[in-house]
Amino acid sequence: MTYNLKNLNVASLDFDNIKESLTTFLEQQSDLKDLDFRNKASAVNLLLNVLSTATAYNGVYAQYGFINTFATTATVLESLLGIAANSSVLIAPTRSAKTNRTITTTTALSEYSSFTGRATNGADLFFFNLQAIPANSSASVDIYSGVGVVIYTSYDYTTQSCELPYTVNPDTINFYETDIASNVETKWTRADKSSTTTSSNNTHYTVINGPRGYIVTNNFASSRKITTSSKVAIKAITSNGGLGNNGSIVARSNTVFGTTPFPTGGYDEISVAQARSSLLFQATGQDRCVTIRDYKNAILGSGISGTSTESAISVGNGILPGQVKIYVSGLGSMEQSQLMDYLSSKSPAGISLVYQQ
Repeated sequence: MTYNLKNLNVASLDFDNIKESLTTFLEQQSDLKDLDFRNKASAVNLLLNVLSTATAYNGVYAQYGFINTFATTATVLESLLGIAANSSVLIAPTRSAKTNRTITTTTALSEYSSFTGRATNGADLFFFNLQAIPANSSASVDIYSGVGVVIYTSYDYTTQSCELPYTVNPDTINFYETDIASNVETKWTRADKSSTTTSSNNTHYTVINGPRGYIVTNNFASSRKITTSSKVAIKAITSNGGLGNNGSIVARSNTVFGTTPFPTGGYDEISVAQARSSLLFQATGQDRCVTIRDYKNAILGSGISGTSTESAISVGNGILPGQVKIYVSGLGSMEQSQLMDYLSSKSPAGISLVYQQ
C-alpha cells in the first residue's frame, strides 16, 4: 500500500510533537487499524518511541550542522575557524600582546631574543622580537609577549605544509629552509590577503586555519616546491593571551629602548561574535571598510579591549561629507587611540574618522 507522506510532519525538533505526528499518521492507515499505537504497554508504542527519538536526534544534528555551516549563523568557534580556512581568512583563537619599539643595539640582536618583563598582576613576563638588528644600529621592531619560542620540524614534503597548534600566536610564525648540502638557510616571505608578494618571489608561504590548528604552507603554483634535499624549521611564539597587556618590558644588556609604548591587543580566547565579525569583514571587505557594517565588523573583530560588545558600538555619518563617526561606550582613552589608528589603516582615501557619539 502507498502511504500519503504529505500528511506526515516530523520536521519538529520536539520529541512529543514528532511522536504525535507519527501516531496520527499511522492510525489513518487502513492496513494498520488493528494496532493500538497509543497503548504505552504495546510493542508498537515502544517502536514509536524509538523512531521518534532517532528522528529528533537526527533533526537536532542536521539543524546544528546547517547552522554551523554558514558564517552568519555559526555558534561554535571551531566551525568559524573551518569556514575561515575555506575563505583564505586567518582567525586567531588566541593572541598575545605586542608593542612596537625603537631599539638601539651595542651588539647584534638575533631574532626571537628574549626580554623579561612584568604583568600588571605582578606575574613575570617574557617578550620576543621577530626582527634581527645588527650591532651598533637602530630599528623599529615588533615585540611580542609569550610563554616561549617553539620550533616545528614536522614538515610534510607531500602536502608542502606543516600544522601548528592553535596555542601559538600566528603573527609570530616564520618559515626557514636550510639546504642540507650547503647548510645555507633561507627565510621565506609570508604572504596573505593583507600582505601580498610579487610573483617573482618563489619563496613565499602563508598561514591559514585548519581543522586542528594553523596550516603553514608554501603550496602555491608560484611558490617553489621544497624537496628532501632541504630541511624546514618553523618558529613561533606560544601565546600567553591577554597577560602581557600593558605590561612592562626590561631592555636587554645590549639594547636601549628609544620608545616605550605599552604592549596591547592580547586576548585569551576570541568570542564567537568577534570571530564571525572578523571573518565577514575580511572575507567581504578585503580588509577595507566601505560600508557602516564593515566598520562595525572591523571594530568588533579588532581584538582591542572593550570592543567585544556589538551593542556598545556606534558608527554613523558625520556632519561633513566623507566623515564617519566612531564611538564605543565605556572605551578608555588609550583604547580609543588604538581603535582610531587601527581603523585609519582600513579606511579608503578621502574618508575622515572622528571619535564622537
